[in-house]
This record gives sequence, structure tokens and C-alpha cells, in this order.
Amino acid sequence: MPVTHGVAGSSPVRTAYQKLLLGAFFHSMFFVYIIESESTGILYKGFSENYLKRELEHNSNASKYTKDKGPWRLIYVEQHETKRNALIRERKLKHANKNYLFWLVNQSSNILKEK
Repeated sequence: MPVTHGVAGSSPVRTAYQKLLLGAFFHSMFFVYIIESESTGILYKGFSENYLKRELEHNSNASKYTKDKGPWRLIYVEQHETKRNALIRERKLKHANKNYLFWLVNQSSNILKEK
């Protein structure tokens, strides 16, 4: 016979509630980033759930476009709550001119400026 005071047994309601709470604590964030080639000055705009890991991948030539064009320096990162919003923003930045992108680096939306 299952114990009904949360000690043993399975409760679908409690399980759903626990998932909701865990989602609040382990909510995935998505990032749009800009890296700059220190050798060529090229700017690359991308999207990732882990922008620091992605920067390492760019610098280890794991990305086709950025391969052999580094070293790369992370100059801009902004945070988004949904993957969709991050991808939409990435697409807009890929079409933006270089002056706007350098202006953006100095704005408060750049979470690198908080450090």
C-alpha cells in the first residue's frame, strides 16, 4: 500500500509540479553572439545555448565558415528566452551593417559589458 504523504508512491500531479519547478530553475537560455577575427577583422554572427563553448569551437577550427580565419574574440552576446527569438535576432544581425554591429557592442544589451 503506497504512502500518501509524499514519502513513497507515484503522484502524476506531484511529478508535473516538480517538472514545473525544475523548469523554473533549469530554464534554457539562448544566446546570439558576435565574434571578431583578430587577424582579418571579419565579424561572425551566431546563435548558441553555450556561447563560451561555441567561441572555443570557432577558435579550434570546428566551424566551416570561421575555420582558419581566427583567432576569434567574443565581442557581443545577448540573451533570449526562446530559441525562436534568438534565431530571428541572429538573422537580423546577419543582415546588419558593420557600423551598427560595432555600435551594438557598446550597448547595455551586451551581457559582456556586465562583467
